[in-house]
Amino acid sequence: MIKIKNLSKSLNGKELFKNINFSLNNQKITGLLGANGAGKTSLFRAIAGLSKVDDGDITLFSDDITSKNIEERSKLGLSYVPQENSLFDELSLRENLEIVIELKFKAIKKSKNEEIDALLSKMNLLDKQGTKAKLLSGGEKRKAEILRSILLDAKFILLDEPFAGVDPISVDEINKILKDLSNNVGIFISDHNFRDVIKVCDDIILMNQGEVLLMGSSTEIMNDSIAKEFYFGREN
Repeated sequence: MIKIKNLSKSLNGKELFKNINFSLNNQKITGLLGANGAGKTSLFRAIAGLSKVDDGDITLFSDDITSKNIEERSKLGLSYVPQENSLFDELSLRENLEIVIELKFKAIKKSKNEEIDALLSKMNLLDKQGTKAKLLSGGEKRKAEILRSILLDAKFILLDEPFAGVDPISVDEINKILKDLSNNVGIFISDHNFRDVIKVCDDIILMNQGEVLLMGSSTEIMNDSIAKEFYFGREN
C-alpha cells in the first residue's frame, strides 16, 4: 500500500498541489485523472521520486520514502514506467529484460528465465523476444516495460501515460494484463485518456487546481455530476 499524507509542493510561488491525502491499495488499479494544469503530473512525479515535495509524507507499505530518490524507491519495490520509451533500442526485447535483471540480481537463475518465458507468452511477446526494441510497436514496447517491472519484483507499478501512442487492440491487451497483475501488484496510472483509464481502473482520483476533487470507484466517478462538470463533460 502507498499512503499519501498532507502532500504539498510549490514552484516559483505557484502551488502545484496542496494537502493531498489518499491511500493506494496494492491489489487494485487506481487511476489519477485531471485536466491540464490540475497538478496531476506534478503529483505523480513526486510519488515516483522524480521531484521532491515541500511538505507531507509518502509511505510504501512500512517504509517512509518521502526523502528517497527514484532508485532507492525502486529497490523497495516501487517501479516507475515513464511515458517515453525506456528500452535500449539496439538490444532485443529479451536482452532488455535480461540486462536489468543482471544489474539487480547479478545473475539470471533458471527460475527467472522460466518466469521470463511465462510472461512473454502471457503478453503475446514470445515471438518478438529476438526483435530489436526499436522495431517493436508502441504496444509491444509498453508491454515489455511492464513485464520488466514484474521481473524486478515490483510491489507497486506507476504507469505514466501507458496508452499514449498505443493502438486500440494493444490497449485492450494491456488492460487485460494489468487486471491480471493487480491480484498481486498495486498499479497506479496517470493518463489523459480517461476512457481507457476508466475501463481498466477499480478506483479513480480526480484532481482539480492542485487538490483532490473526488475519489471513488470508476463507476461512481463516471456518474458523478461534479466530475462531469469539471472533467468528463455534460454529455457523459
